[in-house]
Amino acid sequence: MDILISILKLLGGLSLLIFGMKTLSSQLKKLSGSKLEKTLSNITDNPFKGLLVGFLITVATQSSATTTVIVVGLVNSGILQLRNSIPIIMGANIGTTINSQILRLASLEGNSIIALFSPATIAPVLLIIGLIIIEKAKKQKIKDIGQLIFSLGLLFTGMITMVSIAGSFSDLPILSVILNKLSNPILGVFAGAIVTAIVQSSAATVGILQALSTTGIITYATTIPVILGQNIGTCFTSILASSGGNKNAKRVAAVHLYFNLLGTCMFLIGIYAYQHFIGFSFWNSAVDMGGIANFHTIFNVVSTIILFPFINQIEKLTIITVKDNKDDEDGNEDDYLAELNKLDERITTIPSIAIGNTVSVISKMAEIAEKNFIRSMELLTEFNNKKLERIEERENIIDKMEERATKYLVSLGSKNLTKNENTSINSLIRINSEIEKIGDYDFRLAKTVEHISENDIKISETARESLYHMSKITEETLVKTIEFIKTGNIDLSIDILALKEVAELRREEYKTAHILRLKQGTCNVDSGISYLEILTVLEKIVDHCYNTSIAISNYVTNERFITKQDYVKRVYNNKSQMLKDKLNEYSLKYEI
Repeated sequence: MDILISILKLLGGLSLLIFGMKTLSSQLKKLSGSKLEKTLSNITDNPFKGLLVGFLITVATQSSATTTVIVVGLVNSGILQLRNSIPIIMGANIGTTINSQILRLASLEGNSIIALFSPATIAPVLLIIGLIIIEKAKKQKIKDIGQLIFSLGLLFTGMITMVSIAGSFSDLPILSVILNKLSNPILGVFAGAIVTAIVQSSAATVGILQALSTTGIITYATTIPVILGQNIGTCFTSILASSGGNKNAKRVAAVHLYFNLLGTCMFLIGIYAYQHFIGFSFWNSAVDMGGIANFHTIFNVVSTIILFPFINQIEKLTIITVKDNKDDEDGNEDDYLAELNKLDERITTIPSIAIGNTVSVISKMAEIAEKNFIRSMELLTEFNNKKLERIEERENIIDKMEERATKYLVSLGSKNLTKNENTSINSLIRINSEIEKIGDYDFRLAKTVEHISENDIKISETARESLYHMSKITEETLVKTIEFIKTGNIDLSIDILALKEVAELRREEYKTAHILRLKQGTCNVDSGISYLEILTVLEKIVDHCYNTSIAISNYVTNERFITKQDYVKRVYNNKSQMLKDKLNEYSLKYEI
């Protein structure tokens, strides 16, 4: 019965330790706001800077899991490149060892001044101060600080509880048997990985070992494989975080796993080879809390030193193992982003080439937007989550390309340019912005279709047919817009204006028919809302194509940007017959 009570108390201490760690990490992240994400997203190509930032953020948050999860999110959104994420993860692995160094303070004894700062002394003080702040503070930020202090007190209290209870297990034969089994390197690594994956905290696993070390029966032979295993188990958190992300998010999780696997294998081979042929004098000696903390630190620091020069090789390994979808007929992210290499700052000294390269990038953006539109409409016929993920991934690519192109054009605009070159840049900035908005509406369309699928909303065949006709008008408008960007054929602006007029006419006819269906009861409210939402999105895409065509016309003719009213007036004055012919052509082509 006493053993059962001791086990419950030990588990209670472990619960306090884990809860304290997770709450502390959560409060630190909350207090920092978006600073953590901004700091990580501002990482340059300097790997040493990435290593340092990964280390510091992990020390600040007391959680390597927090750092890796943020990194997964930033890479998933395209803000951070895969290669730049690798040194951050390495730094996080070193940063997490600070936890074990803090927890070793629980072993401080005696009446020395240092003992005053041991967890046994500090824990109740932190709990009292934290609780007072939480109860008395009026501002939420001050309350958050109080919760942070209280969490730290809980963490230390959990460790103290575990240490005080662990001593009662020293005489248990079963514990000696279990620990002896764990001295087997394979079983030890496996146990460390499993426990860490379950508690989702490598620091907690090390904390358990440190608590057990106070019994005096846990040796280096038992400790070393478990610590090596916990570094593999901690990858489970990043794998979970990447499960709903794109391929690069999954590659970040793979980086974390490969780095820790390689480090574990190196240490296993090195340590056990040395132990077999020469032997460590301390191998079967009892280990203390400091020894566990030191080995944990040495393992992560040495692994990083050895693997740091091989960042490029680790990146290649993850790209090889986490492959692009070969069946994806729309290409992959690397193909699209390679286009951004044309936006070379060195070429800004030759504005004509720089402007031409920017047109090429914007043209590629428009092609991606067209693909996203087509794939979004396909979801209406057969919804597929993987296709939706690819649409979202391409939408992130469009955003990234738009941001990069805008910065490049602004940078180019600061050069000593001619009046015509300045006018061209202003037009391209407008075109770039309009294409990005088309991309936004593509994704809005896809999310509307997702809503229809998730809620099993039925859209009548008549409504689907009208959406099909409207989508074909929209698709042709997109095709003409892309062709206009590429060729600069000014006559295409007339096609786009005519298609816009036809789209507006059909939209009104479809809305009138929809109202009639609602009155007749052949269409319900839910399906009606979704139907109108899609119709609105299609109309908006056509509108932005039209806006783009005006900006392209300005770019081709090198005129200052004119209003829509002036543009239409000019078309009616100069090319009214061509516009009439195109209106007749498209009206017949997209007749109801």
